[in-house]
Amino acid sequence: MLLSRSERMLVFVLALITMSGPMSLTILFPALPVLEVEFGVSRAMVQVTTSLATFIIAPGVLIYGPLADRFGRRPPLLAALVMMGIGSLVCVFAPNIETLIAGRCMQGLGAAGCITLARVMLKDAFGQKRLPRMLAILTMAMMVGPMVAPALSGYMTDTFGWRSIFVFLAVFFILLIGLFWRIEETHDARPGGGKRAFRTLLANPRFLRYSFATGLIVGAYYCFGSGSPHVIETMLGHSAATYGVWTMALSFFYFLGTLSSIWIGPRLGVNGSMMLGMTITTVTTFLLLALLYVFGASLTVLFIGMAPWAFGSGIFMPNSQAGSLTSAGRHAGTASAITAALQHAFGALGMQLVGTVLTDSAYPMVYCVLAFSMLTLMCVALRAGSLRRALQRANL
Repeated sequence: MLLSRSERMLVFVLALITMSGPMSLTILFPALPVLEVEFGVSRAMVQVTTSLATFIIAPGVLIYGPLADRFGRRPPLLAALVMMGIGSLVCVFAPNIETLIAGRCMQGLGAAGCITLARVMLKDAFGQKRLPRMLAILTMAMMVGPMVAPALSGYMTDTFGWRSIFVFLAVFFILLIGLFWRIEETHDARPGGGKRAFRTLLANPRFLRYSFATGLIVGAYYCFGSGSPHVIETMLGHSAATYGVWTMALSFFYFLGTLSSIWIGPRLGVNGSMMLGMTITTVTTFLLLALLYVFGASLTVLFIGMAPWAFGSGIFMPNSQAGSLTSAGRHAGTASAITAALQHAFGALGMQLVGTVLTDSAYPMVYCVLAFSMLTLMCVALRAGSLRRALQRANL
């Protein structure tokens, strides 16, 4: 289906906005060891620059939805983009770790609006029939951010210093605000509340199982994402640029898993696909522990263990999100906000947990990944049923 010029522009700008949230949160990962040295603070304190920013998204996504219903989509989304830009400038000139954390918190609150409202505007503009194809574009954009950001920021950290990361973000958001200014409003202001939707969903066990499973797997990812810079750069002595390229390679396996879910989903169904994805991630986490015990920590060992983990989570995520939305009935918008809040709450918990327990060993990081993966598997098993039955139904 061909899009008009204005529709192409809308999709392009919303894709950039969707990408900006995850990109701004993960872009600092390669520079975390550098911040420890520059500010002379503990690893746990540096971890707050990412964990607190991510945690703020959790309540933030629940705020932007009602604001967008009351005042329209453009004003709160424009405010979110401005906040992202100002937060980036605060980080550029941060004289201490406390100011850097404050700037990152501003970015986190802005990212909450970007993550929540871009999808809502797309729904307004394209309706139910054309929405799935358009959402696929936004999903791809959301994946591109974390794939590219660590490699880019690793190079900038090694070449220009960590502050160059936030110079880049400030320029990016200034340009993005200019592009978004040309986008028209997609929703008329409508006073009203969503308390009934929240009550309905929070009393729905099936929805909660899907949503908690989605949040817990994100917690596992952030355990690895925030702990691996210390393991790879500090313990193993590799550069931030090497870490960035290595992370991008792992993200490619997540991308492959997501593509595979397009073929697997119709055959195994949502629940069977979730069980398959979590079976892969859990088994490969145990494999990683075994490899660490036999061969010790190295880039090769970590890659062999985490590449299939990323592939399995790529199969799992689209299906768990679909399960949370379809189990919500007519409250899909509120369901999306609650699921996003849980994702970022567990992500923040995972990052801070790793920052607290991580030592000069890769084991604490992998144990945290395993704990979150096992909890996710438990949530899936409560509802998903047997993977064997799903395979039998699919004649596989």
